[in-house]
Amino acid sequence: MSVTDTFTTHWWFHGPNLVLAALVYTVVARYVLELLFSNRPDVVIVRVFQTLTDPFVKAVRFVTPAIVPNGLVIVFTVVWLMALRLFWFLTAVALGMRANVLVGS
Repeated sequence: MSVTDTFTTHWWFHGPNLVLAALVYTVVARYVLELLFSNRPDVVIVRVFQTLTDPFVKAVRFVTPAIVPNGLVIVFTVVWLMALRLFWFLTAVALGMRANVLVGS
């Protein structure tokens, strides 16, 4: 089974997994950019990343205690998204997604 066959067979797993991975990296990029440009909030790239990730950060802010500062909410967002990816993987395995390993030829 080739990589293309695996992707087309398990597209229902790989599609959402790739979206979640891109979202994790986008939130990490937002955090790094906010650290680099903390004294220049008018930088366009920072606003673009904030616009892209704000719905997810706000959702995590809703379930996070108010004592946690906003900077850490972004870190919690990464943690929750990684947990969601792990949950998605375990769900896919439970639904029957298995790796076909060929032993010998």
